[in-house]
Amino acid sequence: MHSSIPDIKPFYVYTNRNNLYIKNINEHTEKLANNVHTYCANIDDSRRIHICFIDIHGKLIHLTNEHSHWKKKIICSVFSNIKNIKNMRLYIINNFLNLFIIDKSPISENLFRVSHFNFSPSNYKVFKYHINNIVKDKESIYKLNIDELSNIVLEYKSNPNSSRGYKNNIMVFNTLSRTWVVPNTLLRSSNSDIFFNIKDDLFEYCYSLIYKI
Repeated sequence: MHSSIPDIKPFYVYTNRNNLYIKNINEHTEKLANNVHTYCANIDDSRRIHICFIDIHGKLIHLTNEHSHWKKKIICSVFSNIKNIKNMRLYIINNFLNLFIIDKSPISENLFRVSHFNFSPSNYKVFKYHINNIVKDKESIYKLNIDELSNIVLEYKSNPNSSRGYKNNIMVFNTLSRTWVVPNTLLRSSNSDIFFNIKDDLFEYCYSLIYKI
């Protein structure tokens, strides 16, 4: 990310024994938090790093660096059982943080839930949405795309509890109204032509101009 900017400083965010650390290119390491279960990170348009993590008590916490100081905010309690969490991803669109968390169903090894948390660091008013009964499609539990209007397009397979097999689903998150909608029939019929431009990988290795030791 931001590889075209010549004066960027690379850094690495990682955990060790439930402690969250950040290390810069000069190998200087700073401890950011403890009791961390899982985390994710990304960079906004101002090249400021945002880190979201779930602690061992199931609370969602946001970290960002302002004027060389780390600001910590507890967002909400999200999980009573953190053992079922598979992973979490953070995407920043129009200064809103979009956090996607996958947790495994407690009643079936083959079913998952995707939880979406949308909020702005300016007021932390959280929008929440949950999608249940998702089945894994090859190596992917869901796929994401950002369209030309900055809306989030999510594709997943579900188990309709019938003998017809799995069902393909597409939902769109309108980033202006902050609502999830089912697209019209025309879009759903052409979903095979949608190019998903977000990979399901972890943004651990990031760049920033704002973070300074």
